[in-house]
Amino acid sequence: MKEFDLTRISKDYPLLVQNLSHLAEREVYLRRIWSVEQRWNEFVSNPNGFEEVIFFGQKPKSIEAEEHFDIIYAGGTLGLFHATLMSLKYGRKVLVFDAFEVGRTHRDWNISDEELAEFVKSGLFTEQEIERAIVNRYQTGFVKFYDANSKIKTPPFHMRNVLNVAVEADKLLGLALEKIKRTMRSRVINFLRFRRAFVTKEAVLVECEEVETGKRRVFSARLFIDATGTNSPVSRQINSGRSITHVCPTVGTVAKGFLKGSSSREVDFSVGEILVSTEDISDGRQLIWEGFAGDPERDEYTTYLFFYDSVDSNTDKSLFRLFEEYFEKLPDYKAQGKDWKVVKPVFGYIPSFHHRGWKNLKQVATDRILLIGDAAGLSSPLTFCGFGSYVRNFQKLTKLVEEALESNSLQQEWLSKINTYEPNVAQMASLAEFMRPVPKSKPSVVNETMNSVMMALSTLEEMVARELFQDRIRFSSLRKLLVKTATINPKVFKLMIEHLGFKGSLWWVANIFEAFWVEKSIRQSL
Repeated sequence: MKEFDLTRISKDYPLLVQNLSHLAEREVYLRRIWSVEQRWNEFVSNPNGFEEVIFFGQKPKSIEAEEHFDIIYAGGTLGLFHATLMSLKYGRKVLVFDAFEVGRTHRDWNISDEELAEFVKSGLFTEQEIERAIVNRYQTGFVKFYDANSKIKTPPFHMRNVLNVAVEADKLLGLALEKIKRTMRSRVINFLRFRRAFVTKEAVLVECEEVETGKRRVFSARLFIDATGTNSPVSRQINSGRSITHVCPTVGTVAKGFLKGSSSREVDFSVGEILVSTEDISDGRQLIWEGFAGDPERDEYTTYLFFYDSVDSNTDKSLFRLFEEYFEKLPDYKAQGKDWKVVKPVFGYIPSFHHRGWKNLKQVATDRILLIGDAAGLSSPLTFCGFGSYVRNFQKLTKLVEEALESNSLQQEWLSKINTYEPNVAQMASLAEFMRPVPKSKPSVVNETMNSVMMALSTLEEMVARELFQDRIRFSSLRKLLVKTATINPKVFKLMIEHLGFKGSLWWVANIFEAFWVEKSIRQSL
């Protein structure tokens, strides 16, 4: 569907359109879904190709900047947090623009208080300000994989302090937006789309166009930060088209009117459902649910349906199709009362990048240009959430950018060090492969494998599970988990080779030992 066609969408995806019909912004949401999917389709039509949007050398004589900044940010969600801190704490003059509205997103976030404290430590928010954006805290959260056809059957595996804090994303973004607007030097521009950038020895010129009028606008800066998301054209160019290796198509809703209670098909506002499956593999996908309660007084409950896949697979990754399945399958996951209705849809393509070798790291920078957030492939390998990973690395990312500006070290060699790659994240990305079926997989293999992992976790200390789901698992913890999982399910290493291949399996082992040596070096330096 090359052009947005509401009539065709209504015909092909009637459940989606019907369930959004009462929303005043229904067409706005449908256009946003179409836009996100269209960008994805452009990517998969030529996954190793890219459009040249970054040019080096002399700028065209016809281009003159209307204003100069220290930093220009493309992307007004995660980029807004970074920009606000750089403006407030370090006094940098910044520009933030977005093709939609700066400070608005189509997802809400779940995280922990421990992780949110990073925002406080950095100086971006006070504890009181963050509390204004928190709509719920859960007593516990759990993981439960379908086991009707699995030889290994497990009860729900409960964890505390993991994705247990529900944050209203737009409210937290709104707080950052208020702060940056109060500065006298920095600017925010809505409905402005990135087109290309020209890098010279002295600056980077960023050419944009207004979405509504097509008018060209040009700004200059010492540094350009791309935070536009999964299918960033800048990321694709500096990675020779190979900007991501895996993806998690995700759809869902914030809705009111689910039946409340303690049964599996009822919602409990004091419990988070981190990963839940209700069926085995179908159409080459292992569909997984998440359920997170929002504000109890507003009776808002968020449910997501997603699957994990490689970019190269032929599996249908259409958000429209997944939304239609979401509304078909939702009653099997959660029971809806007679007054059930959608408050807003949530959706997106969550990226992942798998490192297979030390020289195969994703490029996150070139001269005067840096990627952050989803554009940098930053996400949690198991929970597929970029927000948690971003917050955990927030102080590091902002501090290093300031050091680069202060020392005028804005070349690729220095900026490339401002990334979030760590060996333990690489090893977790390989573990996440078990949640993706391969062509010869039996229907129950993903559920059976993950049930083995959950059973193993249930025998280990609580901290191991927390480390696992927050991408910071230590070598000692991972070793315990793998040994225990292999004891429960001896086929796990055979599955490892099926999913990763022989070479990929060797690199996983190498990543594990790299993480061990990094940990050891850190301990010795303390």
